[in-house]
Amino acid sequence: MIAGPEKPTPPSSLAPVLAITSGKGGVGKSCIALNLAIQLARLGERVLLVDADLGLANLSILLNIAPKHTLEDVIGGTCSVSEAEVQGPEGVSILPAGSGTGRSGELTAEEKDRLRERLVAWERSFDRVLLDTGAGLSSKVTDFAGSADEAMMVTTPEPTAIADAYAMTKIMSGQTRRVGLGLLINRVQSASQAQELYEKFAGITERFLGFRLRYAGWISEDARVAQAVHAQLPFVVGSPDAQAAKDVTRLAQRMKDPEEWPHPGLHLPFFERWMAA
Repeated sequence: MIAGPEKPTPPSSLAPVLAITSGKGGVGKSCIALNLAIQLARLGERVLLVDADLGLANLSILLNIAPKHTLEDVIGGTCSVSEAEVQGPEGVSILPAGSGTGRSGELTAEEKDRLRERLVAWERSFDRVLLDTGAGLSSKVTDFAGSADEAMMVTTPEPTAIADAYAMTKIMSGQTRRVGLGLLINRVQSASQAQELYEKFAGITERFLGFRLRYAGWISEDARVAQAVHAQLPFVVGSPDAQAAKDVTRLAQRMKDPEEWPHPGLHLPFFERWMAA
């Protein structure tokens, strides 16, 4: 894992921030972010899940909720952070974004300053922050992902998804502040298929981009995931015995184990870094 150059801050004051991102849409990124947040909360963490896909939010849809206020309202100064916060399953705190708001997601300097003032202190009350970024290569995605302590790239075995994941990895590897980057492979048929794909992908990034990604793991192809999405119920809640739910549980347990998943060096609060991006 490649850490940034900033001077570390004592871990007791900062929560590690993991951006869950992807090179293209439709790979299950938001679904994984939501279910992973729930499993981490079940393991005793105070989790903040931020819908960072401004204007095209998915988390509210996945949970079948209609939040009165959103992250865009906080940015615009029309509500407080606590007014926008929504309590999800297992006590997960969710900061929703708007869907179909017409925002491009590009923030002015004034909006960034306003958001920083409102969110930096609030961030410190959590043990971990997960960011569900948008998909694709726009600056609104890379600014969020590049400001986190780590980013987890979600892909599927399809060639188009892999190509877009590589493109996103290339962009992030060229940023001034490099973050730890891992690869999570979704909708695989077996652990061996995932391992083989990871080795090929990591070998290419090591050869051409100069670093090797962390292997975050895999999520199995599971019909109950699609059923849960249609039912607007997280699959770890509605189908806890599903293989995909077991895979997410394994990922959450790994993230809790400092030997399996070393914590990144913690620097400035996430929202401080993001505002400076």
